Amino acid sequence: MQERVDFTNSPGQRLAGILHRPGPDGEPLGPTVVLCHGMMSAKEGRKQEAFAEALQRGGFSVLRFDFSFCGESEGHFPDITFSQEVDDLACAVRWVRQRGGEPVGLLGSSMGGAVALLYASRDPGIAAVVTVAAVGYPGRLAERMDLLKRKMEEWKQEGHRFGASGDVGAAFYRDALLQDVTGAVQRMAAPLLILHGSLDEVVPVSDARALFDHAGEPRRLRICPDADHRFIRPVDLEEAVAEAAAWFRSYLVRGRSASRPDAAGGR
Repeated sequence: MQERVDFTNSPGQRLAGILHRPGPDGEPLGPTVVLCHGMMSAKEGRKQEAFAEALQRGGFSVLRFDFSFCGESEGHFPDITFSQEVDDLACAVRWVRQRGGEPVGLLGSSMGGAVALLYASRDPGIAAVVTVAAVGYPGRLAERMDLLKRKMEEWKQEGHRFGASGDVGAAFYRDALLQDVTGAVQRMAAPLLILHGSLDEVVPVSDARALFDHAGEPRRLRICPDADHRFIRPVDLEEAVAEAAAWFRSYLVRGRSASRPDAAGGR
């Protein structure tokens, strides 16, 4: 079952989402994964839909939503910041918990991966986190904006559609420099799976290794050979989906052990 939903963030903006339920409407959501899309993507992104559908088939409730400034949510893209997306995510997690969504896991892609880590460091109730091509150093992402713009033009020519458009504002750069994602990972209690493509042209693999080095146990780093930033090859996305689903089964499903033989230290 899929249901269009909406809720508001702290500034009062409406955030649009799609809720996937493994069971009938009206029942508590149970184990739930909240998806966090990338900077200019949206809840309808290819990875978002693939992860949501696979996790729903695996028995999880899933919320994929548009951050403010993106997709069907309110706001203007030039106002985007990491801090506001962390607030959006806090409101999304609160929304699912009010509907019986427990335990909660987070899955974040690119900028959304950094947002998931920043939020999880503040919420000890988050049961597990998976990142895909996550930004480890937001300040350096700001320095790479020209590269990102060039790649976006290439992706548009290839037929990729974005959930937002335009240039970020000055507040984005100021805010990015204030974000300490590796420090957040050190404080985070949730088990962490880090997925990253070896050919990522936007966020270097060194970001993934830094996140792994700062994380506590249980943790796992999976560098996917020949995968790019978008995991555009079907085989790469299928592998990432399978890895994420296995991680959440290990740490979100009640009654399961909180540790696995392969959960710590794998590169």
